[in-house]
Amino acid sequence: MKRLIAAIVLTLAFLASLSAPASADPVQHFPTFTITCAGNVFVIVSKPGSSNVVTVNGEPSNSVSILMGLTVTVNGAIVFEFHKPYALNHSEQIAVCTGNDLPPGVTVVAESKFTPGP
Repeated sequence: MKRLIAAIVLTLAFLASLSAPASADPVQHFPTFTITCAGNVFVIVSKPGSSNVVTVNGEPSNSVSILMGLTVTVNGAIVFEFHKPYALNHSEQIAVCTGNDLPPGVTVVAESKFTPGP
């Protein structure tokens, strides 16, 4: 009986070691993009809501970016714009950033709150 229990435990342990660990790494599930804020280049995970900051100027980061406003222009005409009320009342705590690697004629200006701040 003890050998049977030991064999079952070893089998379960072996099977558990073969399975891949669960991962909640957003970088593996969503693409990234780069923005420039006050001369610093941020690589950010492209997902709705708050997004993980992968690197700042090439250095790893544990910051989170919260999108507070966005203005998209195409050939000088605004095609999309929104601003959360917080951004309008707390502008000193918001970083104004520009999108990088955009098609010609497209400009993106993002208002982001970084936590913890960069």
